[in-house]
Amino acid sequence: MANPRWTYDRKEAKRSLGIVGVDEAGRGCLAGPVVAGAVVLPAEFFLKAANRKACSEMNDSKQFAEERREKLYTVILSLAEQGELFWASGESSIEEIETENIVGATCLAMKRAMDEVSAKSERLWSPEPKSEEDLFSTTGSSEDDKKWVVRVDGRPMKRLPYEHQGLVKGDTISLAIAMGSLIAKVTRDRIMRKFAEEFPAYDFASNKGYGSPNHLKALKENGVTRLHRRRFLRNLLPGSEQPKRDDPQSQLSFE
Repeated sequence: MANPRWTYDRKEAKRSLGIVGVDEAGRGCLAGPVVAGAVVLPAEFFLKAANRKACSEMNDSKQFAEERREKLYTVILSLAEQGELFWASGESSIEEIETENIVGATCLAMKRAMDEVSAKSERLWSPEPKSEEDLFSTTGSSEDDKKWVVRVDGRPMKRLPYEHQGLVKGDTISLAIAMGSLIAKVTRDRIMRKFAEEFPAYDFASNKGYGSPNHLKALKENGVTRLHRRRFLRNLLPGSEQPKRDDPQSQLSFE
């Protein structure tokens, strides 16, 4: 039985030039960058049984333990080396998270990943700037004007400057988004494991910057580092100003 995410994207690929999937990792962390992954699957990708077999287990990165994510990541890289697909990652720094807020920084990371994957594909797919004409157009595509389907996990990102569709829980629905999820997660996890060597007290190798008990304990005992998102931590630091309820920076994840 084919992976349902393969089946979902293959159906769309039959009436398009291919599928582009984008996802992020680290949006709800207390420390470290936010990373985006982008994957380009040309329509021809779905014509090969070998590709279907290789993608049989692809799913949202959160569905897998770290070791399994790493193995699926290598499958994506292997398919790319064979010229079957294209992938890239993009990153936004802690400083950009502070200045642009987490939503703006996430869009920056996604834009960088999309720009890079476009370059890797030698412009087989190129991101299209948003336009009101495209936004409100209801005209269907003919065989002569097929376009790429570009999807981002979750709701559409207003600050992402390229044409795209939002797909809520897309990393569990779309193969391309699931692959983007794996690229983003594995890339970011590797970054945080390196930081763990520099800051061993914070257990970054295990929690990857999320608000685990060990991480919160280390923050109280040792304070913040240059890796921490200070606006995220205003409600945890003694004597600091409490974040407003509608401040997107305070929407933390402790998973």
